[in-house]
Amino acid sequence: MNIKELGRRIRLLRSNLGLNQTTFAENIGITQSTLSSYEKGNATPSLDVLTSITANFHVSLDWLVGISESKFSVSSVSDIANFFFQMNDLNEVRYELEINDHLANDTETEANRWYCSLKFYGNSKGHPANQEICQILSDLEENRDSFESYFTSKDLFDLWKEQQLKYYSNSLLTKKNYPELDKETILKRRNELLEQRYGKK
Repeated sequence: MNIKELGRRIRLLRSNLGLNQTTFAENIGITQSTLSSYEKGNATPSLDVLTSITANFHVSLDWLVGISESKFSVSSVSDIANFFFQMNDLNEVRYELEINDHLANDTETEANRWYCSLKFYGNSKGHPANQEICQILSDLEENRDSFESYFTSKDLFDLWKEQQLKYYSNSLLTKKNYPELDKETILKRRNELLEQRYGKK
């Protein structure tokens, strides 16, 4: 295990989460000075510390120690839900939800199917990562189709995925900061939003 790379990934994870060293360290039960030594590559975290990082911040151990470029491990629907929740808390990303669950007589037809979709507008103002997400999904559509149509081998498909993960690994994202609001401010902002959307309170 390369402790310099491990330290870099711990620092990258903390930065992506928008946490300072003190808060991150408190979450995994160590001191700020110990975390600093990990991030600098001057000390190696114990297995207990590594496990605590993966459990508290939902990253894969393989990514943390440099075996894989995939940061998240997906083994349940809960992991997928957590990914949606985390993506919703990012400054640089915005997705719209489209839900179609209004089926006549609760019967699905070819013309009217039950579906849910996420939309990323590539030129969404204030959300620069949307452009990269659109490019990734466009490339994925092409490469997945080639793989599922037997034009591309699994090895080549996996290689393409690894290349994509490496290419975008330095496109860092930041978390939104939700301020604590009192009841009066919440009501005021809600009314302003309703007025803006519907012309009424």
